Amino acid sequence: METDAERVKQLRDRLISDRNLERSIELPAEIIAEIQAAVLVNASLTVEASDRILQYVKVSDRYSHRRDLALARLAISLARLDGLMKVAIDHVDTAAELIGLPSLRSRSNAPSPIPKSSEPESTPIPESKFSNDLARTDTSSSEPASTIKEPVYQPDILNEKLSEPFPLSPSKKPYPEDNAPVEREAGSLRLPMQQFRTANVGQGVAIGVKAATDARDLAWVSTILEAAKFKRIRQNGANENSSLAILPTDLRSYRRAPVAEQMLMLVLDYTCLRDRNWQESLLPYLTWAYVERACICLIQVGAADAKHELRAVRIEAQSVLVPRINAGLESGRGKATPLAHGLELALQTLRHVLQHGRSKVKQAVLVAITDGRGNVPLEASRVGDIKGFLPVKQKGIEDALLVAEQIGQLDGVKAYLLDPQPKIYKDLPLQLAEKLGALVLPISEVELVEVE
Repeated sequence: METDAERVKQLRDRLISDRNLERSIELPAEIIAEIQAAVLVNASLTVEASDRILQYVKVSDRYSHRRDLALARLAISLARLDGLMKVAIDHVDTAAELIGLPSLRSRSNAPSPIPKSSEPESTPIPESKFSNDLARTDTSSSEPASTIKEPVYQPDILNEKLSEPFPLSPSKKPYPEDNAPVEREAGSLRLPMQQFRTANVGQGVAIGVKAATDARDLAWVSTILEAAKFKRIRQNGANENSSLAILPTDLRSYRRAPVAEQMLMLVLDYTCLRDRNWQESLLPYLTWAYVERACICLIQVGAADAKHELRAVRIEAQSVLVPRINAGLESGRGKATPLAHGLELALQTLRHVLQHGRSKVKQAVLVAITDGRGNVPLEASRVGDIKGFLPVKQKGIEDALLVAEQIGQLDGVKAYLLDPQPKIYKDLPLQLAEKLGALVLPISEVELVEVE
């Protein structure tokens, strides 16, 4: 069995052999000197070119220093490709066209031409010996100067693509980041700011500890463990069985998650959602609840999986990410519409969270999706039997309007009614919204796509 020293020696030998195999051919000293000289040379921006860059930035919809630098660097690169050390206005215009910005060439009265390498204002970059052909002029002969193409350097492996110019095609979108899809919601990764009075400090779930700034909500176990690390140093030769000294710097307090100060109340009538794009209309409110860490209460009216078809169902959760909320939103359509009972459950919940002495919720957002056609009286829902209330007629609608009026009198409630725009009784959603004091937002129909 080989030892560790032998294995290390084998690895070292293997590395040395690999380096010898991958060692490249050393270039001549002249070529290395020219490469170093070309790297040191850099084109500089003129005042006219800098002003031109600022003009192009003003054309775009947004402003960012990154866009100034990107346009300037591209113009400098084009100048260096032309063998110049100063950037002209034409370089900036060409760079802007490549990015996709609207050209300003026509707006300029006297465009500045690109200076040639023979002009004294610019210093050409030394020609590279890596080019396929090098033009030389024979000045030693008395005959007229003639251009001689002489290959200087030829690689071992010929590649026809090396001689082709790099394709430069203008971009259709100058700044793709403006229209890029959002991969994540940045605000959802940060804890929401406390919008109300901090009277609920110390009531959230403990998620860690931190250095204490006052004597409230102390974490005693973490404090003792912190003081125990310095026990021997603080004893200073005293008896090892002496008491533990706790200094103010050892105090630790709990780091708690923010309590839910806002609530999203959803009253969802499943009997009016057919052929309606209600998910898209409801998505902004669910996103708001997720970002603000709001608790949620879902009132199911006329759901197919309800235990009693004459009663609404209430589902409460601390976050929209709770699986029960997602399962509740995907429920099917039932037979009855106990709208009055659903609004009564919403009224009871709002009163409890907003008017309770130790409640943490300070503001509630009520979102109702219904056509207002409740066909179950409130008393029938409480009793669980509709036989004694036949015929129903307008009793279910009247009870729903009475309960909605009580909800509209609550403080701290912002109400929205998403109108499914029913074909009959179109005024019922508007009457219900008026009692709730809610803003009416229409729900569009689902677009049917024909498949050939």
